[in-house]
Amino acid sequence: MKHLTTYGNNKRKSTQQLLQEVYAAMREGETDFVVDASGQHNIGGPLWSTDGKPLKFTVRNPGQRVGSMGMPGTEIVVEGPAPADVGWLNAGATITVKGDGGDTTGHCAADGVIYIGGRAGTRTGSLMKHDPAYNQPELWILKNTGSFPFEFMGGGIAVVCGYDSDEFDSVIGERACIGMVGGIVYVRGRIGKLPGNVKLIETLEKEDWDFLNAGMPKFLQAIDHSELLPTLLAPTDWRKIIPKSYEELKQRQKRRSLGEFRANRWIQGGLFGDVVNDSGDVTPLVPMGEYRTHTPVWNNAVFAAPCEYACPSYIPTQDRINLLRKGKLREALDLVLQFNPFPGSVCGAACPNPCMRACTRQNIDFAVLAGPLGKFSMDLPAPPMEAHTGKRFAIIGSGAAGLSAAWQLALHGHTVTIFEKGMKLGGKMANAIPHSRLEKELVQTEIRRILSLGVQVQLDSEMTPDFFRQIREIYDGVIIATGAHSPRKLPFPGNERTYSALEYLTSANAGKPVVSTAGKSVVVVGAGDVGMDACSVAWQNGATSVIAVDIQEPASSSREREAAMALGTQVLWPRTVAEYNDDQLFFKEGDSLTADVVIVAIGEVPDISWLPDNLDRVKNNWVAVDETGRMRDPRVFAIGDVVKPGLLTQAIGAGRIAALALHADVMGESFEMPRKQVMPKDRLNLIYFTPRVSQCPTDPLAEGARCISCGTCRDCNICVTICGQNAISRIENPNGSFEFRVSDEYCIGCGFCAAACPSGIWTMVPNILGEVEKE
Repeated sequence: MKHLTTYGNNKRKSTQQLLQEVYAAMREGETDFVVDASGQHNIGGPLWSTDGKPLKFTVRNPGQRVGSMGMPGTEIVVEGPAPADVGWLNAGATITVKGDGGDTTGHCAADGVIYIGGRAGTRTGSLMKHDPAYNQPELWILKNTGSFPFEFMGGGIAVVCGYDSDEFDSVIGERACIGMVGGIVYVRGRIGKLPGNVKLIETLEKEDWDFLNAGMPKFLQAIDHSELLPTLLAPTDWRKIIPKSYEELKQRQKRRSLGEFRANRWIQGGLFGDVVNDSGDVTPLVPMGEYRTHTPVWNNAVFAAPCEYACPSYIPTQDRINLLRKGKLREALDLVLQFNPFPGSVCGAACPNPCMRACTRQNIDFAVLAGPLGKFSMDLPAPPMEAHTGKRFAIIGSGAAGLSAAWQLALHGHTVTIFEKGMKLGGKMANAIPHSRLEKELVQTEIRRILSLGVQVQLDSEMTPDFFRQIREIYDGVIIATGAHSPRKLPFPGNERTYSALEYLTSANAGKPVVSTAGKSVVVVGAGDVGMDACSVAWQNGATSVIAVDIQEPASSSREREAAMALGTQVLWPRTVAEYNDDQLFFKEGDSLTADVVIVAIGEVPDISWLPDNLDRVKNNWVAVDETGRMRDPRVFAIGDVVKPGLLTQAIGAGRIAALALHADVMGESFEMPRKQVMPKDRLNLIYFTPRVSQCPTDPLAEGARCISCGTCRDCNICVTICGQNAISRIENPNGSFEFRVSDEYCIGCGFCAAACPSGIWTMVPNILGEVEKE
């Protein structure tokens, strides 16, 4: 049994904090809770255990909506009274209140049982309903109710025992059962005037007594009043209220129809005949078609899921997970290759995975394993290429950005040649990132897949102004992706005896470190991702101590920083280097560190001295481009670190956009940048998604059930099921895709589909008369 308190140290826990504590205990297997509440809402629902074990909540001092949306297998016992909305939308829980219930007790209950051991407030039992596929809801009340109870009741059974209520003229208050169309209300005690839509049955049938005799002992036992059983089952005291049938209602006094009123009092010769030209159309009581105020629109994939929006490579992870959910494994793994040729080495290894940091699921338990999923696409062959176009393109540089652009252009049927200054493809991805973090063979496997498309390579190609002009004249388009390889330097005395992080990491990866760190104390200036990599490699090469310093709070990703610190790295900030002398690194803050080796990791700048002067620069170092990477010359693009420093995934995304824009340009097609807005979280119905795991999952291929699929249809068919008008249908298209369509003939614009959609697809838009406004 788990005892939860909600008030201590003069501070009250919020409803959300209490819920998170319940979730945490449930992940540990707890099913029995005692909650000392202080007005928190929604205690006890909607919750269920993953293994199907029943849940029990014993509650004191709850807030509103105790047991709201309570699920089958949940028992809630309130030791005392409870405020408004007890059991609101109850979906199967057993809820016992050992005292009075507030207003709207049992409102919209659709299943389960609610026991009230006292009085119930205004509008108790209103909108109760019964789906024949489930048990009908029951509401038992020991004493009486406030006014307006059982309004618009559509199903279920209510029992008002009238105990200790002789002082009231009616134990069900005034104006009871207005609009009631279904269900039964059993009443013991005086009853006031009833509306014309219901009838009072003075004598109960055998089946009525069978129900009361079976249920009353359970009710009284639950509220600790079993001694009242003989009193409450006296056969002469009970009556029941049921709705009149359609035929009975038709026999009521006939009212003048709207048609008669319009014909005799409204149009020609009537009150307004001289000023109104009336077509004679009558808006139906339940509006359909053009008379709806709003109409639902299936806005599938109009918004970007947070993972897709956060990914610089624009990978729609929610689409991959949807394919996994449908058992389409190969299609799911192939999809990423349309966006990124490095799903294994970047998504699955080197990337900090902003997609996972943005994942909505992490607000429930853990982010969906979008990054690790990439490794399963590592060994797949390249997708089929489009027909050969006869167009030729040059890529200058073979880092992540250049290879990404080459991949996209080759897939579109173009001839691509890569010009690489060095003797090896891959740029910093292959040469500078430590092999311990990014396996060498993993990168080479994915580079070989790019080359399998027929991409040509010219190594040892030093770029000069003349060489660039030749390339520009020969090829239909050029993409510059030369990166940034000139280390920044700090102007302090002794800086000539320091080493750049880039040259240290590159040489260490090649097996010939530019400086030995074995048995030495190492200080790394700059605590970003590259600095953290330098720290880790220094430890791996035998350093006795490694300290990273930075002028500000480190900007490194958690993964690189945690790896370095796990080896023993210390991080100090703020520290501003003043001088390096006699193996001591002095700081302007007044302290110093012993440093046999100093490695500087404050970034690199591009070398674009060979670029023509008519192509703009930014601060004389970086290339100036528009949002697609296009330079002043419309057939020359620049991407990656030559434009601005960034992550590998940002370089890959820039390469894709530049390639697609250049392809569209030479083929005479239009191109638009991805412009989706991120899916608003308030459109999602996270109530469907409860914690499923207590520890971070490890199998990316099993994430189908956990992914919320923000903004993209899960094909769950909840909208079809919930539509009472049968106005929504699922359409299978010839190409294998699907869509959901709304019949204007049947749709009443109620909005149930939009309210119920887990992924926020359905949108209610204003319905302009004669024309649906779809945005």
